[in-house]
Amino acid sequence: MTVSCDSIEIFNVSSTGYAIRVKGLKSSNGISGLQVPTWSEESGQDDLVWYDALKWGDDWYCTINTVDHNSDSGIYQSHFYVVTSNGSKEYLEGKEIPVPERPSGLAKKAGYAIYWWPSFLDRRWDKLNRTTATRKVIHDPYSPLGNKIVSGEIKQAVNSIHELEFAIPLNHTMYQKMVQFKSIIEVVNLRDNEVEFVGRVLTMTNEMSTNGFVQKVVCEDFLSYLHDSAQWFQKLPNKGSEDYFKIIFDSANVQIEEFKRITPRNITVQSKSDRPFRYIGYDSSWETVRERIINNIGGYLTLREFNTRLYVDWTKDIGITKESPIKLGQNIKSASREVDFDGLATIIVPIGADLQSQNQGQEEDQSPDVTRAQLDIRSVNDGKMYLADEELIKEFGFIRKSVIWTEIDNPSILLARGKQYLRNQKIALAKWTISAVERYLIDSRYSKFKIGNKHKIINAPLSGIETLQILEKKIDILNPQSVDLTIGSQSQSLSAYQLQTQEADSSIEKLKLDQSVAAKQKKLEQLSAQLSALRSASQSKPVEPRAPKPLATNATESDKEAYNRALEDYKLAKSDYDAKLSAFNTSQRERAQRISELESEIARLRNESGGN
Repeated sequence: MTVSCDSIEIFNVSSTGYAIRVKGLKSSNGISGLQVPTWSEESGQDDLVWYDALKWGDDWYCTINTVDHNSDSGIYQSHFYVVTSNGSKEYLEGKEIPVPERPSGLAKKAGYAIYWWPSFLDRRWDKLNRTTATRKVIHDPYSPLGNKIVSGEIKQAVNSIHELEFAIPLNHTMYQKMVQFKSIIEVVNLRDNEVEFVGRVLTMTNEMSTNGFVQKVVCEDFLSYLHDSAQWFQKLPNKGSEDYFKIIFDSANVQIEEFKRITPRNITVQSKSDRPFRYIGYDSSWETVRERIINNIGGYLTLREFNTRLYVDWTKDIGITKESPIKLGQNIKSASREVDFDGLATIIVPIGADLQSQNQGQEEDQSPDVTRAQLDIRSVNDGKMYLADEELIKEFGFIRKSVIWTEIDNPSILLARGKQYLRNQKIALAKWTISAVERYLIDSRYSKFKIGNKHKIINAPLSGIETLQILEKKIDILNPQSVDLTIGSQSQSLSAYQLQTQEADSSIEKLKLDQSVAAKQKKLEQLSAQLSALRSASQSKPVEPRAPKPLATNATESDKEAYNRALEDYKLAKSDYDAKLSAFNTSQRERAQRISELESEIARLRNESGGN
């Protein structure tokens, strides 16, 4: 078997990347694709990306953007592998491409440019060839006579469809020229060439404001293509979360155009479940992903675009912890803190599958307002249909709600699942809303705020609480230095909430204190007391139950019945032990993490106080 081509052309090379065109590609075993692994030589292969080339007419295209490779300059390596009809990969050729540095005389400017294309395919052609043939400018902050918007905001959020809203005046050349669901809008950060938003036009509204007659345009990013398909009922063997995730996207992709298809790429979420089946309903693909993946299983979705193809990562975590802090007086203009207890329950009522009708011979009322009896735990829980968490009751009082598992038809399994839910319940989501300044625009010591990244809050009233993740970011296009951030931790257990509350209770007092030695000494004593209390606190590790002894070869029927009862009791006890052990290990990890944080804070204060 051989693979060959007439030519491989590298063209439109610049400091931002280069374009590739492969002509006359041939294979004796058929061609199903062409892959182009690419990396820069600056740091080895740490930036390796496997691009899927795109066939357009008789040629294959691939565009390489340096922003996908740490914005490196210098030598790039692009190799070519033909994917044959049987799925095997055959090496074709390798190319070495010198990418020039950004011109030294070209100053890095703060600001955002907004571009428009008539359709996705028009933008694709421009991107593949690295041209601007069909592109028009919506907003250029540095062009004295060019188009301008009168307002604009980007909203980026974790596990959400990103949004863009802007307004153009009546004299704008693109006024009334955009087409809903077809026109493509892209916002580029002129400082680092990063695409902050790209998506389609959703709605347009004409209105009059203080700026005169304007047209408001609302856009949504390409993740919104999941709105364009609907799922159908599927009862699937439980082969794991990755298989479930891919089936949802495969079902969506067969219903829509090629350019709207989103391919699962990097999946690191592993959801363990004892359920024999997983289900898909009749919701839109986006509702299915949001409810059955994000809300039910967890993890983070990240939409990516390589060579104008769309991919989605589903990972256990996102972002990195940055060294640059969020600090009052430096990059915080205002801040507020909120703790959300929505969904908290101190008492739960586990509910299972529908019970079979007691009157099988009679026709059952099918009215929509009919309620049918469902399985509960009274038969295996001393006649009580509820489970209570005494620690949560002491903290918050009686808050009761039902938790439903429609696939469970065994009361013992339902009881075990209810105990596990109550024990692992996360009670609160702490988050902060901050109006911040993007200091990275003028100071290289600061990092750019990105959703998913974590930053340290080191000033009262937020200091010392925890390292926080950026959950949402709002960008003012006309004021690039100003951003609004929603930051916070993921949902917390009771112990984590109590530790954070202790810190928050004293935070207002900290704000009133000056930076005198006495104030630092007082804080040091408080932290030392907390550290001592945490170190002395003890918690017993749960005791693993013993399995019943195996039956003797001459066991009687009575012995066998007794053994079976003992075995069932052991299985329930083992399930309860596993849940308790998991909760114990989680508590120990949280305690160890808090001890480490306190030790670091105490060391810092002692150093600032001269070692006292």
